[in-house]
Amino acid sequence: MMNNQKQSLLTFLFVGATITTPLVAQDLKTALQDIEAERYTKAEQELTKLATSSPTAENQFYLGYYFLRSGQPDKAKAVFEKGAAADAKNQLNNVGLAGVALAKKDRSAAKTLIDNAVAQTKSKDQAVLIRAGEMYTLSDQTNDPAEALRLLTLAQEKDKKGEQKDEIEMLMGDAYFLKNDGGNAITKYENALAAKPSLAEANYKIGRLYLRGKNYAKAQEYFKLAIQNDAEFAPTYRAYADALANSRAYKAAATNYELYIQKSGTTDPELLLDVARYKFLAQDYQGAISYLDQLKGKINNPIIDRMYGWAYSALGKNTESVEALNRFISTAPQKVMSDDYKYLGRAYAQLGTPEGDSLSIANLEKAAPMDTTENLYREIGERYYKTKRYDKAATYYAKTIATDKKPQNNDFLWLGLSSYQYAPRVGRDSVIAATDTAQIRQVKQQYYLRADSAFAQMAQRIEADGKKYPLAYYYRAGSNYYAYPNDKEKGATLATPLYEKFIEQATAPDPADKTDYKKYLITSYKALAGFSILKKDEPKAKEYFDKVLALDPNDADVKKALEGPKPAPAPATPAAPKAPVKKKVAGK
Repeated sequence: MMNNQKQSLLTFLFVGATITTPLVAQDLKTALQDIEAERYTKAEQELTKLATSSPTAENQFYLGYYFLRSGQPDKAKAVFEKGAAADAKNQLNNVGLAGVALAKKDRSAAKTLIDNAVAQTKSKDQAVLIRAGEMYTLSDQTNDPAEALRLLTLAQEKDKKGEQKDEIEMLMGDAYFLKNDGGNAITKYENALAAKPSLAEANYKIGRLYLRGKNYAKAQEYFKLAIQNDAEFAPTYRAYADALANSRAYKAAATNYELYIQKSGTTDPELLLDVARYKFLAQDYQGAISYLDQLKGKINNPIIDRMYGWAYSALGKNTESVEALNRFISTAPQKVMSDDYKYLGRAYAQLGTPEGDSLSIANLEKAAPMDTTENLYREIGERYYKTKRYDKAATYYAKTIATDKKPQNNDFLWLGLSSYQYAPRVGRDSVIAATDTAQIRQVKQQYYLRADSAFAQMAQRIEADGKKYPLAYYYRAGSNYYAYPNDKEKGATLATPLYEKFIEQATAPDPADKTDYKKYLITSYKALAGFSILKKDEPKAKEYFDKVLALDPNDADVKKALEGPKPAPAPATPAAPKAPVKKKVAGK
């Protein structure tokens, strides 16, 4: 009876063992896959459960291994020490302690621990050799790829059946990666793929090599293959996002980085901040803010205020933008860059207050010399033009042209208009004394001639492209006439062919030109009539007056001129014309 009871108990225990052991092994395998896939929360739960239910030296090692791989060396050390105490003969935990030493930059202690573990196992324990080789690849600063390859080669020699081939080849690839030996690294990763074709990690790491080499298209090919291998392997999405971002595919980059966050389950604030950055680059400003909101109280990084400031500026939440950027600039002055002043300047401009306008320009002026992506002098010129500070606008449009490798046609247009608009104001809103008529006349002439030069260059550039812009000649004519107020004959002589050129271009059929030139033509005909009167050519003057009446039969000035004394040349009205191309404002 007792024998039967013993037999039943043995059977029960045996059956239990056959059921439980594969289950534990499978759980360990899954947990290790979770570590590689950076699903650290899941890995910790499973490995903690294994180490608690069965506190063997091996289970302790793998729990410590999780802590080491997830960047928690102090916790890893405590667990490895517990494992080493549980079984003095098992050397895995001493190898783990070597990994902790390497993480803490103590290369000497690490080497002693690994050399002793290998010696104690007489270089025959494949697990010790593999993990020892791996420890030498985990640290960015205290790695030793040559020693890793030596140990992994020994492990490979013990792997007679090739059961660990894919893991050993992958770790060898990692060692070559650290040596910047991309060719051998790819070979090793490809060997791992040959042993295990579904290995997403191998395609991911080949893609990572191409990413490091800035071959973004090739990198993306391998990341796509890795996703086909295993859509849950999280690191692929993060690297894929980086490759896409470097190809300026910011929206796709943000999407893939979000997938990394979702699949890894990470709550690492720095990684969430990266998503916010990509969201911003993808112009998903509200999405960026939603990620930034998750970081409140979790990370003390002044860059968050920068990101809030930029995103709020883009969303038109200008008060919030001003507050965030001023906070960033005051707390992290050493990190301030041109974009901070740029976005702050734009936010101030939208406040719609005199102080805001002033602070907008002040911040854009700080940004302009440092900015390498946009010519902010153009934007400053626009701000001054809108507030009718034409002298300042002219100065900054001139700076735009001088500092831009490819100035726009509109830069010359607005330089010309700013100069043309400011010239009549000289002596009224300038520092020149109103009584100094000679200096006033000289400065006025300078601005008119500057306008003429700008419009001339603009016309030349446009006509070089086989197009035309008639108003350039209209404003050139007015500039030349007004530049010589004391020599009307000279002014008329210079302005006449320019008005004629304007009329020629403005009246030539052009379906693409929708500008209404009527008022400009009337002014030009009146001016030419006046010039004809100066030359005592009344028939020619009447010819021009008739052209005005053809456009406006009720023009009172012309009717009066035809009835009585002839008028002086009509002034060229300095009204802003339609631009030849849409005005481009930096960053809009």
